[in-house]
Amino acid sequence: NVRWKVDLELLFPNEYIPSSSERMLLYRELDGLELDKDLLAFKARLEDRFGKVPPKAGTSAYRTFAQIAKRLGVEKVFLKAGRMTLFFISNQESPYYQSAAFGKLIDYMSKNPRYCNLREQNGKRSMVVKNVETVETAVGILQEMVSL
Repeated sequence: NVRWKVDLELLFPNEYIPSSSERMLLYRELDGLELDKDLLAFKARLEDRFGKVPPKAGTSAYRTFAQIAKRLGVEKVFLKAGRMTLFFISNQESPYYQSAAFGKLIDYMSKNPRYCNLREQNGKRSMVVKNVETVETAVGILQEMVSL
């Protein structure tokens, strides 16, 4: 599963699910879903417990976001301060760095040099994409990467 940290109001507003510990449990459950029917069942359970899921909860956008990041071989994603940071596999000798998935990320970066740059810090490689203000924007960028 892809680990993520988001400073956007990605999923469940505090007004919808007041308990932060309960929200975290639900985020973990959502992260483990693999099939669309499971997502629909999850949303139905939310509506039974908390009422209609607010549009800004973005469960579908999150699901798409996590699936695409996983297909690109990303271990962790941060969406903070208008930037999306994609963290790559820690083992620098990994075959991942010769894979088609990594090639797609590099292709995207070379086509968007104003908005993207690679970083290496404390042995961790990552790519930063600027001007990512919403989850929908992040999903669009990841979809564009996959399609290269």
